[in-house]
Amino acid sequence: MGDVRKELARVLREGERTVERRLKAFLADPDDVETIHRLRISIRSLRSLLAFASPFLRRRRHRLLQDDLRSVVIETSRLREYDVLLRQIRALDVPCGELVEKIGELRELERNHVVDVMRGRHARRALRRVGKTLEKLPWRRRVREAGVTRGDVRAAFDELVRSVDERYARVDRADADAVHTLRKRAKRVRYVGESFGGLLGPDAVAEGARMRLVQDELGDICDARVNVVMAREFPTRGLSDEARGALEVLLAQNQALVDSFCELGTVPNSQR
Repeated sequence: MGDVRKELARVLREGERTVERRLKAFLADPDDVETIHRLRISIRSLRSLLAFASPFLRRRRHRLLQDDLRSVVIETSRLREYDVLLRQIRALDVPCGELVEKIGELRELERNHVVDVMRGRHARRALRRVGKTLEKLPWRRRVREAGVTRGDVRAAFDELVRSVDERYARVDRADADAVHTLRKRAKRVRYVGESFGGLLGPDAVAEGARMRLVQDELGDICDARVNVVMAREFPTRGLSDEARGALEVLLAQNQALVDSFCELGTVPNSQR
């Protein structure tokens, strides 16, 4: 079987170019909630693809790539959380008073911070290092000598899918960190299936689509847990009764979603 390193490298470089394009789009229009969302997806997708390719890459260099990407995307988390919170507040069927305006003010401050970070030296240097490394991937010695076959890639994908299925079946739903980690792994299956479909075959794309359902389910729970914390910690001094009441409704709705998820317990494979 032929060496497929060129295809692996091509997909990873395209992922890096997508990050670059979406960063430019965000900086051009940081008030558009979709530009920050697409930027975050592009970075998370590249991190997932790199994690999938990690068995073929030198460990330290892969870790440095991940550290650089994480140091950039982590700066965008709070801004996205405000966007999710605002979306839920606007969807409430109760009067919200000035709550949307207050959250919007906090979002504006966070947006300015993120713009400054993305235009700053650290983000530019981190992403430049990522791009330079992906121009010549740091393959492991055994990979340089023997290459990577489609079978190698498929075996890694099958193992990833198996691990996600097993973790889903036994995850402690009350453990927020475990659920969040499982969500990230489900995303990895999706991104890998979509991006490396040419190497893995059409069934990998189907597996990615299946994992998107898992990702969406767990994503709703992760968002709900964040919203519970944000609603509890929101500064209520000076808020109107309507705004306070809307926060209480938001808190109750998200807590009920989390409680319902936890009450389901683990899901046996035979019932999935």
